[in-house]
Amino acid sequence: MPLRRVRAATASVFVVLVSCAVWSTAHDTPTRDHIPVMRHPAGAGASAPAPVVVIVMENHGYGQIVGNASAPYLNRFARRGTLFARMRALGHPSLPNYLALTSGSTLGCASDVCPPRSYRADNVFHQLQVAGKRWRAYQESMPGRCVLHDAGRYVVRHNPPAYYRNLFPDGCRRHDRPYPGTLPDRLPRLTFVTPYACHDMHDCSVAVGDAWLRDHVPAFLARGAIVVITFDEGSGTDHVYCAARGPGIGRGVRRSAAYTHLSLLAGIERHLGLPLLRGARSARLLPI
Repeated sequence: MPLRRVRAATASVFVVLVSCAVWSTAHDTPTRDHIPVMRHPAGAGASAPAPVVVIVMENHGYGQIVGNASAPYLNRFARRGTLFARMRALGHPSLPNYLALTSGSTLGCASDVCPPRSYRADNVFHQLQVAGKRWRAYQESMPGRCVLHDAGRYVVRHNPPAYYRNLFPDGCRRHDRPYPGTLPDRLPRLTFVTPYACHDMHDCSVAVGDAWLRDHVPAFLARGAIVVITFDEGSGTDHVYCAARGPGIGRGVRRSAAYTHLSLLAGIERHLGLPLLRGARSARLLPI
């Protein structure tokens, strides 16, 4: 074949290859409910992930929050972040959901009276501790550090670190603290927040809990955190509100895929570079 023809054929092949590559890139865009996991490369230049703050509210179903005029802050929070419209709790009552959210399993607990400091199971708090990463659990109205009994409107069943034996004798007392008057300037990798039993809507109205969130969540966002707000369980339903805001979280996004508390644990562990525990391994990853 003459040289001119060879060059023309080569150019044609190159154009076809480039065109195919462009088409593939344009048509391989993930849907909102299928987001690839992005990992920072190891070594120099890898930045620490944004801190995560999880706030757990109580006993209200999705339909009692979304679109409810008594919850203006929660609805605004969802509009300015990502709403996970098909989040489900694992059942009833409260404590098994808190255990699943932090260990990947209900651990055989089927009531709210399972005793504190009784489970040897690994959990996200211990994972962080072993990895040398800071964590906090802030319990509003808890009268001291790592209190293992109810006191006023502080209820121990809403305080998951109190149930894990591998956080004793030191881990729970060091990291499980009363909710502070002023947040630290630098947040730990994970902060687990439990308002007391009025402010979490357990004993008081949706409006009271919504006002508490309005007054406290902005301080976490101002410190660069990804804030996730969810409910332990619904009132007669497992379908609960869950939304997130913060660095890397889509604004005005509504996800229609089905998630559970195990999905949230999986998302937290993946974000923080931790191995997935128990049921989190097979759960749909909640993208944070």
